[in-house]
Amino acid sequence: MKLDDADEAWDLLASQLETFIAEWEAGGEAPDLSQFLPADPPELRRMALVELIKIDLEYRWQHREMPKRIEQYVDEFAELRDHAGVPSDLIYEEFHVRRMAGEQVNINEFAERFPDKADELERLLPTDAISESTCLFVKKEGEEVEVGQTIDDFHLLCKLGKGAFASVFLARQDSMQRLVALKVSGDKGSEPQTLAQMDHPHIVRVYDQRQLPERGLRLLYMQYVSGGTLQEVVRHVREYPPHERTGALLLEAIDASLSQRGESPPADSRWRMQLAKASWPEVVCHLGAQLAGALDYAHRRGVLHRDVKPANVLITGDATPKLADFNISYSSKVEGTTPAAYFGGSLAYMSPEQLDACNPSHAATPDDLDGRADLYSLGVVLWELLYGQRPFQDDRLNGDWSNTLEAMAATRRAQELYPEEASGRDRFADEMHELLKDCLHPDPEQRCANGAEMAQRLQLCFHPHAKKLLHPPPNSWRRWVRKYPIITGIVAVVFPHILASLLNVYYNFEKIVKQIIPPEEWWNFFLSIIPINVTAYPLAIVVVSYLMWPIGRHVRALALGAPVTDADVRLRRRALRVGHLVALVGIVSWVLTGPAIPGTLELLVGEIPRRLYIYFPVSVLVCGLIATAYPFFHATFLAVQVYYPALIEKTGPRTEDQTALIKLGRSCGIYLLLAGGIPMLTITLLIVSQSIAVSTDSDPVVYLVLSVIGLVGLGVSFWLYRIIQRDLAALISLGQSIEQGIAGSEETAY
Repeated sequence: MKLDDADEAWDLLASQLETFIAEWEAGGEAPDLSQFLPADPPELRRMALVELIKIDLEYRWQHREMPKRIEQYVDEFAELRDHAGVPSDLIYEEFHVRRMAGEQVNINEFAERFPDKADELERLLPTDAISESTCLFVKKEGEEVEVGQTIDDFHLLCKLGKGAFASVFLARQDSMQRLVALKVSGDKGSEPQTLAQMDHPHIVRVYDQRQLPERGLRLLYMQYVSGGTLQEVVRHVREYPPHERTGALLLEAIDASLSQRGESPPADSRWRMQLAKASWPEVVCHLGAQLAGALDYAHRRGVLHRDVKPANVLITGDATPKLADFNISYSSKVEGTTPAAYFGGSLAYMSPEQLDACNPSHAATPDDLDGRADLYSLGVVLWELLYGQRPFQDDRLNGDWSNTLEAMAATRRAQELYPEEASGRDRFADEMHELLKDCLHPDPEQRCANGAEMAQRLQLCFHPHAKKLLHPPPNSWRRWVRKYPIITGIVAVVFPHILASLLNVYYNFEKIVKQIIPPEEWWNFFLSIIPINVTAYPLAIVVVSYLMWPIGRHVRALALGAPVTDADVRLRRRALRVGHLVALVGIVSWVLTGPAIPGTLELLVGEIPRRLYIYFPVSVLVCGLIATAYPFFHATFLAVQVYYPALIEKTGPRTEDQTALIKLGRSCGIYLLLAGGIPMLTITLLIVSQSIAVSTDSDPVVYLVLSVIGLVGLGVSFWLYRIIQRDLAALISLGQSIEQGIAGSEETAY
């Protein structure tokens, strides 16, 4: 049985169950259950039999006082014996209906009657908890309503949709003189309380609810979204081969829905113009990022949707997606609800763990689900939208509810995806394919941790360079640096200072010491420098390590596989300021060590000319200025290429980081000017200070060396400057895209 046939089978099953309920509601004698069984296929017949028995049990025990036990059905229908025993959910249903009928039910009775199901029943049958029906078909509560009627403050204009739980109408609210989407359902559940918490541009806005207890109805009125559903878009896309699918198809589907309701597309919409030119993978990526942001918003407020599917994604006339129908959602913040209080969802879009939780014979419960189950469902939706077919071919029913769910869960855990490879060979299609494969991983730990991470990864498809920064390849040097961030940072920072120190020692020895101190005392000059460097360098390294420690610890922990924890704003800001910090530590160290050289030298060789107390600090200062500009670029390069991307790998750049990123880019320009101007200034200062300190002819070789070092340093600094500016631009652009994705494009409800 192919997928489309399976969908038809579900529709046939629902139709038979609805007719059977109508027969019971009509009164008179109990309807003959066998008259509602399909002749074939056998799997559908058995599933229909099980579900019909559940309904039959409810009416016999709760409404008609015509009790019947499971064994009587087994005697009547051989199919219940020919399979793997009586389904445990059917046994559970007898327990449930008898309990609801007011009977004191002994759980041990069922274990004695069905010993082969004892283990499942021990786990399945509740003791003190309220039991819930496992009926696949939900009997509608309340009075039936039709187009043209007026209910309370609402005149029903046309039917927008119909489901097992409710019907949705386009209605005019007379008191407010506005069009609304009116959901008419039985007066139970907590969807209004759940949706009242939602205020997000990609979640349908709920205005309020009204209850009509005398008619058994609840009216939930919400924002009217006129562009149809994503299900209609999927149907439209399937009519075209993959190479003809573009953003224009999305607009065609939306415009068709608008036309059916006598409405026109919004004029002069820049967003629609952009979509019309976009490739199909880009369109899917845009929609997915916005919906992932909506789920993240809901999850952070304790709300699970649990029924993400194309039919529950509405589209505005401006092509903005809006998540709707939280009918079976679970909110941890609505008093009196628990995950176990809801049962249902659309099987084809469920994660394997959600299928397990819906399986009466499985140990998993709805309490075990978290937001990653919704993200899995969104992955299925995006896969179907991208390829025109679902990733899993659920091509047959397996005889009963539990077996069907078990088979579907096994298919998802096998990850036999259709198609296995991307249909398009461009970069964008390949990246979307790999991303969706990760979203459909059977292990929740291997998926995106939350909706924000999924939205960020989808946005990364538009920013390949930012993607390389946040997710470097396994063999990249960035991965190695993430494991040893502090050691690498110290080496990068200290190396220019060591070169500057060697240059300073060489210059002072050649230009001053040789001319003032007797040859037999030259060695004392080097002895005077040793204790200074032995003290200054370790102390500076300790200070730099202290400043980098929080960053390095977090980055290394993530690189070694520690659970992801969000880096707070102070840590991210420190990562972006690390270049400034090491530059400050460097210049302070050079300023403090300058006066120590002549003082130490005088202790070793005796009195020296007082003017050397001016010359040595000046020469140390100018060499320190040379050494300080270059470590800034080294440290900032590591910060932008490694530290900051590692801290935001799961979430992407934050809105509050945008200003800091822009300021860092401007600071790099200032440091570049310093890197170019300081060497020239250094030569000038050394010439002047030397003329004050000693009377000797200038040695052009020394100044030539300084000039060459200055030019090389400037070249390296400019190279790093270009890389840093490119990386900052990529991160800023990604942050703006994520912010726009969360806030929506030109968000308007039509």
